[in-house]
Amino acid sequence: MSENTVPLEEMTNITENPESIEVSCPAGANIISLTSALKPTSRSALLILNQPIVIPRFKALWDNFQLKICGDGGANQLFRLFTTDEERKLYLPHYIIGDLDSLENDVRSWYESHGVEVIPQTTQYATDLNKCLDAVEVYYNLKDLNQEFVAKEIDHYDGLIKLHSNIKSHNAIQCVLLGAIDGRFDHTIQSISLLFNLSKTNPNLRLYYLSPTDLIFMIPKGVNHLEYENLSAIHGSNCGLLPLGGPVKLTTHGFKWDVANWESSIKGSVSSSNRLVGVNGATIESDDDLILNIQVNHQELSL
Repeated sequence: MSENTVPLEEMTNITENPESIEVSCPAGANIISLTSALKPTSRSALLILNQPIVIPRFKALWDNFQLKICGDGGANQLFRLFTTDEERKLYLPHYIIGDLDSLENDVRSWYESHGVEVIPQTTQYATDLNKCLDAVEVYYNLKDLNQEFVAKEIDHYDGLIKLHSNIKSHNAIQCVLLGAIDGRFDHTIQSISLLFNLSKTNPNLRLYYLSPTDLIFMIPKGVNHLEYENLSAIHGSNCGLLPLGGPVKLTTHGFKWDVANWESSIKGSVSSSNRLVGVNGATIESDDDLILNIQVNHQELSL
């Protein structure tokens, strides 16, 4: 933890731990499995947004997800990732979705000629990311009902929003997003805002933003236990407990600098440059939602 962010009077609420400690999962805690975040075992989606794909092990990540969607210009990035059409044919998304103001014509034509369905959604009252997430939920909801997701029948203005509004059951879906926090700063803030909003409106969607340096996700209000493989690449990773939605009171176990009933806010103290020292997990208790970023070494991740 960066000590210059902590007033001296609050240091009594902080415990500095050894580099490895045992952490047990509290009874009744919400389990957040970092092991399955990038290797989901059930409903899952990989969403690619319009930023260069620089994830070192993208190809291994691709194979771990059932549904693949490019948000508008994300298709350009996927296309450019490969140098030959033979390679591109091995990595065809199921859908390209958005207002299509960024999708290049030759890229669209190539993907359509290889069976990829393009779903225009021209409304400007939702972001391309929101439209993609609506599609993910609609797709799996119809699948649960043994019905088909027919792209050509979807209204091109706001058909996905309308279909999503009719969903009756919301089952858990694991989503990893590439390009959500890179590029323009306002897009990054919009992506962070989405994490907070979805925690209220669509808590069944478990979103993880994966960047070249970090895995970023929501820690919901309450007692949460981060679970990962014993002494995995996550153990020892730098991290930050970020109160981006407003002030929070934190109690943690499994971090280099654990805190107890510790008040944190953007205008006050922030637990940045912390580190995960629990050998196979860590616990976070908060009185409100917050964001956790974990630095990742892609070459060491278990994919």
